[in-house]
Amino acid sequence: MSYTRGTFAALVDALVPETPGLASRGPEHVPGGLEAGLEEAVVERVNSFVETRGLASLAGDAVPLAPAVAALLDAAAAELLVRRRAEAGLRSPDDAFAGGPFCRLSREDRLRALRLLEDDGVVAALSERFDAASLGTVQFLASSLPILVEFVYYSETTADDGEHSLGWRQADYPGPSDGYPVLLGYEVESFEENDY
Repeated sequence: MSYTRGTFAALVDALVPETPGLASRGPEHVPGGLEAGLEEAVVERVNSFVETRGLASLAGDAVPLAPAVAALLDAAAAELLVRRRAEAGLRSPDDAFAGGPFCRLSREDRLRALRLLEDDGVVAALSERFDAASLGTVQFLASSLPILVEFVYYSETTADDGEHSLGWRQADYPGPSDGYPVLLGYEVESFEENDY
């Protein structure tokens, strides 16, 4: 397991954990994001977040930001530890995780480290001192990680061919439809096109 994928696995485990306590609701409610391969899908999305232009496009279609975000998660974990805000301290990482400080935190402390990326952590302090567009992009991406993980989880990205994704099954979402007869009955007498 690579450092980047292992760090994202720890992120996914914190945001979409296994929930064996929900087994009474059905077997689809027990597995978490790791079982759906969510970390791989999120790494792919993060790596394709910024497209390349000009000479940089010779190296590839997109800037691979996942390793930088993984390092940023470790920096946030180190900052959490230095500020003594980690409640459970460091532990041995799970086999699916990398060995960095973010992966060695408890689920709750990993969420606290994520919070540092949004509010008053090292990235926010750096963005106040330096006016770098790339730093702003990484800061935006890092603070949007919870939304991105959940978006990918509840999309069709993690679905097998011809199947609904695990998130869709848990939410009992039937998938896209041409429309539902919910709003039938609101008649429109006339309709005019506008400039939009």
